[in-house]
Amino acid sequence: MPVIEIVSWNAKDNTADKDMIAALNNLVPDLKNLPGFLEQSTGKDANGRWVDVYYWDSVENAHASNELMANKSSLTALMALLEPDSVTIQVIEPLQTSVNS
Repeated sequence: MPVIEIVSWNAKDNTADKDMIAALNNLVPDLKNLPGFLEQSTGKDANGRWVDVYYWDSVENAHASNELMANKSSLTALMALLEPDSVTIQVIEPLQTSVNS
């Protein structure tokens, strides 16, 4: 089962959704070059908090991705749009899935 990484944050005031989505889309080519990257999707909760869900082939690759992305200009551009102190990251090893149930 793929490992799940959940990253959430608050956007800076006056950040348009289209700008955040453009910055996230610019991350995708860099993500696709990372070991173990499978998939990514983004949403926003009812309070306006952004949530990015990543799927990885291993816990190790999920954790390593943060360091590997740290120097990428695509991540720097995204970070300029969000409140850095609001960022949370969780790496979750799934115990159940509907895929093979």
